[in-house]
Amino acid sequence: MKRKITLLIGACIFTVIALATIQGYFIYNTYKLYEREINTSIKKQIARLEDTEEWEKINDTWSIHSKKYAKEYAKGDITKPTFTKYLSIKRDSLSKAMKTYMKKMAQPEDYDIDYSIYLNSITVIKGGKKNNLFDGKMLILANDTLKKNKILSSMGRWETKDSNDELILVVKSNRYYSFDELQQIIISKMAGLLLFSVLLMAFVVFLYYMSLKNLISQKRIADIKTDFVNNITHEFQTPLATMDIAIKTLQRKDKQMSPEHYNNTLAMVARQNERLQKLFRQVTEASVAPIANKDSIQVTSEEIKDMIDDFKLYKPDITIELTSQKEAFIISMDRFHLNTILINLLDNAVKYGANKIVTDLKITAGNFILSVKDNGKGIPVKEQASIFDKFYRVEKGNIHNSKGLGLGLFYIKQLVQTYGGTINVESEENKGSLFTITIPV
Repeated sequence: MKRKITLLIGACIFTVIALATIQGYFIYNTYKLYEREINTSIKKQIARLEDTEEWEKINDTWSIHSKKYAKEYAKGDITKPTFTKYLSIKRDSLSKAMKTYMKKMAQPEDYDIDYSIYLNSITVIKGGKKNNLFDGKMLILANDTLKKNKILSSMGRWETKDSNDELILVVKSNRYYSFDELQQIIISKMAGLLLFSVLLMAFVVFLYYMSLKNLISQKRIADIKTDFVNNITHEFQTPLATMDIAIKTLQRKDKQMSPEHYNNTLAMVARQNERLQKLFRQVTEASVAPIANKDSIQVTSEEIKDMIDDFKLYKPDITIELTSQKEAFIISMDRFHLNTILINLLDNAVKYGANKIVTDLKITAGNFILSVKDNGKGIPVKEQASIFDKFYRVEKGNIHNSKGLGLGLFYIKQLVQTYGGTINVESEENKGSLFTITIPV
């Protein structure tokens, strides 16, 4: 069963990872699709901006002057730095004109983009001889300060020929746009999909968690029930077998039995009958919630000592120390329930290896506090949350080392809660246990 649960957990984890991977793949493709759609819309927006006479006028401002400088450069009248200086001076005015133009041409559905043109090279060819007027990357104009994610819009190349001077001019430039809100817009469009994906994954994980939790819980309950059936079967075997022998003995003729033998046999039947009744009573008490009797009773240390002495008659090898305040105290509790709690705690300590028990009773801050400390084998930390469950026993399936039905601590907790109290346990393996019961006076 454990192997099946392990395999099921592994399958659930694999399924969740696979589902998350598939969702991630579709979300990524959706993101890329939105990105392509927005970039396509922006390129159409740029194409519309570049298809007007006003745009041609702005663009011609630097291109016409570039032709003029190229001719002068071919004649040797200017140098390369002079041309570069000219472009730097004209950049601000061109950018300002471009910014004004884009605001005027803006439409409601347009994206708020930054636009720029960079000059890459100007090559002057004269008489078959090439000479570079400019080679590099220089900003010609920009409507705003460009953001980091510059995207190439188009690559330009135009060539002019002056037949008089046999001069050929080749100009190469790139046009860029920048849109910093691209990711934000895509994510806002995908918000519904992302939210649904997260909720779906959370729901699937929650379903797997609840299914596994219920499966493990059902397995635990099934194990406890199996242990209970095994233990109660074992508990019934001894008295029934003993009574069977005693009945067969009594079936003999009276003359074949001495009076002492006859009386001993009857006493044996009575003891085993009482034991069976006690076993049935334990099961019945665990099935019916106890009823609190809150009549005030006076309890003395001598009365508690008598309860302990009665218990020691059956366990003469156990050392039990009692510490209690000398004066009598009054509590609102049924005397029988108090005796049941104390004896069950003592019996539980003995069952699990204790040969020395220290019991303490006191009234503190309006609470009646009963503590039972033993030197038994202790309770593992992982078991401590379950020891008060019905039919639960620390030694699962072991019906020989410590007899019982797993009902003692369960019934104690029911009694304590009936009187509005609490029960706590502190324990370490091989270091004994300390049970503390607190009940309001």
